[in-house]
Amino acid sequence: MNLSPVCYALRSLLTAVCRRGMPTWISCVLSAAPCLGLADSVTLHPVADTRITTQSPTSSFGAGPDMVIGTQGPRAGTPKNRGLIKFDLTGQIPPFSEIKSVALTMAVAKVPDMQVDSIFELRRLLQEWKESEATWNNRIGTTQTWSSPGAAAPVDFSSRISATTLVSGVGNYTFSSTTNLIADVQAWVDNPNPGTNFGWIVLTQSEDVAMTARRITSREGGANAPALFIEFTASQTQPPRLSQMSLLGDTVSFQFDVDPQRPYTVEFNNVIGTTNWLTLTNITAQPAPTNITVSDSVTASHRCYRVKTP
Repeated sequence: MNLSPVCYALRSLLTAVCRRGMPTWISCVLSAAPCLGLADSVTLHPVADTRITTQSPTSSFGAGPDMVIGTQGPRAGTPKNRGLIKFDLTGQIPPFSEIKSVALTMAVAKVPDMQVDSIFELRRLLQEWKESEATWNNRIGTTQTWSSPGAAAPVDFSSRISATTLVSGVGNYTFSSTTNLIADVQAWVDNPNPGTNFGWIVLTQSEDVAMTARRITSREGGANAPALFIEFTASQTQPPRLSQMSLLGDTVSFQFDVDPQRPYTVEFNNVIGTTNWLTLTNITAQPAPTNITVSDSVTASHRCYRVKTP
C-alpha cells in the first residue's frame, strides 16, 4: 500500500534511558507515533473523584454523588474546597498514538443563592491519592500528607494550568482542549506506568472569594458524571528502538537505528514527563539505514533521553 511520505513522519516524543543515583539503573521507555494515521476518539468517565475541604480537613468525601468545589459562604465559615479527579486510560488508546484534542465536561448541579462567578482551572496532579482516603490534610491514609494542606504546587500538582473555564449557574461546563491539557494526556499515554497518572486537581482561581463554590456531579452521580473526550491518531509505525544502553563511569551510551533521508534530534531532561527538553545532539539525514551511537557525560543523579524526528 502506497502512503504519502508524511505518514512516516514520527511525532516528536521518544523517551528512553533513565539514569539515577546509587544504585545506578538504566531503563528504556519507548513512545512515538506517526503524524498521520487512523483518527479515533474515546469518551471516558472517572475511576476516582472526590473533594477535599478546609471545613473538615481530616474527612474523606469520595463516595458522595457530588463534589463541592470553590469557596462556600459565611454561614459555612467560608471554607475552601478542591476537587480531585482521575481517568484510567489503560487499554483505551493504542500505544504510540498522538493525542489531538482533549476536553473535560463537568456538570454543575447546584449553586449558592448569592452566587459569584469564577474561573475554574485544572492542574495535573503529581502525587498519588486515594478516593476513599484523600482529605485536605492527607492524600493517603493518615500518614501520607500533601506537601501543604490542600495540596500545593509544584510538589503535589503542576505549576502550570492545564485548562480553565468560567463557571456560573447550573449546567454543563467544558474545559476545552489546550496544548497543556493535550500534553497531560499524551504523557499518560507515552508512560502507561500507573505511577504517572494521578489525574487533575480542580479549583477556583478565586479561592479568597466567598460564594464561588459549586456542587459538581461526581462519578456516582449517574448520567451527569464528568466525561473526558479524547481525540487521537493511532500509530501506523513503530518508533526507533534504543538499545545497547550502558553506563561507564559518568558516561551514558546508547544506540538506535535511523531511517534514510530523515534527520533526528536527541534530547535530554532531568525530569521525565515534562516539556522542557534540551538538545544533546542533532543527527543529519543519512543516505542509507544505519545505527547511531550517542554518548553523554552525566553528573546529574537522574537524566532521561528521547529521540525525535520531524
